[in-house]
Amino acid sequence: MHAEIGGKTVSRKYTPISLVNQKGSATFIIKIYREHPDFPGGGAFTQHLENNVQVGDFIMCEGPIGKLKYFGHGKFAVLKKELKPKTKLGLLAGGTGITPLLAVALASNYAQDGLDVKLLFSNKTKDDVLCKTEIDALAAKFPDTFKAFHTLTRHNDNDHGEWDGLRGRVTPEMLKQCGFADPADDVFVFVCGPSAFGKHCNSVMEEMGYQAGENFMAK
Repeated sequence: MHAEIGGKTVSRKYTPISLVNQKGSATFIIKIYREHPDFPGGGAFTQHLENNVQVGDFIMCEGPIGKLKYFGHGKFAVLKKELKPKTKLGLLAGGTGITPLLAVALASNYAQDGLDVKLLFSNKTKDDVLCKTEIDALAAKFPDTFKAFHTLTRHNDNDHGEWDGLRGRVTPEMLKQCGFADPADDVFVFVCGPSAFGKHCNSVMEEMGYQAGENFMAK
């Protein structure tokens, strides 16, 4: 998406979470980043959407754009290079990085193309979990081919309510606990989230023996 903000063209990439066969419209989940001590000034683009774009307005869009393409039935391409067919897919999401991963999970499961999908979604607190309704619905509808797990890194039960799920940053042990497959030709892991999350997951993948570009990719 593109917009003129403060006299400059500002662009941001977002992924629809609507089904690929939905006609006439696309649905996006966009988190608004308001000013915060951890984020001085907030998000220029998301605050522009909140404050200046009304229902019925037009906004400039283009795409699809991305490093990874999923063609269905376990067939992926990374940077236009087609990979060996996969039967098992691991999705590692951090924060707003959930949307491209959820899009792949939705496409595969609704097509019933045989791909076994595991999702591990990392957030600071349970209040930060995006798309929980969509994730829970997908897991309930396709329990044999899609399983979702959550881990929280800064959750405090006193401040945010009780949490009986996983806690802490992604580790090899956590991935094994969630049923992620060991590295193999038919296994692929897609990582998406903030840069620090991606770098951390890259190191975890390499520690477990995954090969970048063949067994995993971080966006």
